Amino acid sequence: MVVVVRRSRRWTGRLAKVAAALVVLYLLASVVGARVAVAGSRAALAVPPSSIGRSYADVTFPSRLDDVALSGWLFTAARPTGRSVILVHGWQGNREDVDFVPLTRQLLAHGYAVLLFDLRGSGSSGGDTQTFAHDEPRDVLGAYDFLRSRGYSPHLMTILGNSMGAATVLEAAPQLADVAALVSDSAFADLGDALQGGLTRFTHLPGVLALPAMQAARLYDVLPTLSPADVVRSLPSRAFLFLHARGDRLLPVSNAITLRAASADTDSRLVVIDGTDHLDTYTHDPQGYVRTLLSFIDQQIVAASHS
Repeated sequence: MVVVVRRSRRWTGRLAKVAAALVVLYLLASVVGARVAVAGSRAALAVPPSSIGRSYADVTFPSRLDDVALSGWLFTAARPTGRSVILVHGWQGNREDVDFVPLTRQLLAHGYAVLLFDLRGSGSSGGDTQTFAHDEPRDVLGAYDFLRSRGYSPHLMTILGNSMGAATVLEAAPQLADVAALVSDSAFADLGDALQGGLTRFTHLPGVLALPAMQAARLYDVLPTLSPADVVRSLPSRAFLFLHARGDRLLPVSNAITLRAASADTDSRLVVIDGTDHLDTYTHDPQGYVRTLLSFIDQQIVAASHS
């Protein structure tokens, strides 16, 4: 009987050690998954700025509050109108994000100055991580401060973001009251929901690790409870343009529907484009995209001049 009890205790101890080891491995895998998710992109820029526009400057400026050094290009139009656009890229992107190069060319042709820049943790900018729109609003505010310092009027300014960049614009919106037009292309309405699907798709983490990885991401300043929809709801007098691809498989179009429903401003618009995947908006119909964008900007600049 004594031998049986001793063997039972040994097996219990071994099982406890194995269980503890598995828990440690699970937690480590979650932290590693979170680190992969917040890592920015340092890929080399593929397009020389001279191929985008003839008149440009390499620029650097600090983010607001924490002074992260941000890098970008400021393009000026051959026939300037005084209007300007700041383009804000998405997760794992940089200033050349998806459609920003051809979009910039079109905006320059319409007389807009365009600021393309790298968010923190990306491209040539400082910082080590991306935080899924928790800290990035400081970068957008830094870009806004920079354009103002160059003499660009906020009443003729537009800020447009892609995906995480769109959520960043929405999160910064309370401090951008003077900006004429805010545009959200393919934003998430709720970060928790977005991460549950996105972590598995882009980091190849098993689904069972997605939830703990989300919580581990808090170590890197990610806030899983972040909700751009709540920010939109808190600004009933702010108009937004929401663009989204109907076939978006990463962030379903229901995100844009939720965001539009959160806006009480009757000038807010939701435009669903027949794209087949995430950010297949401009690329699906470049001319239609630009017509929609410029129409909204015109409307908002007129509205601002009458307020």
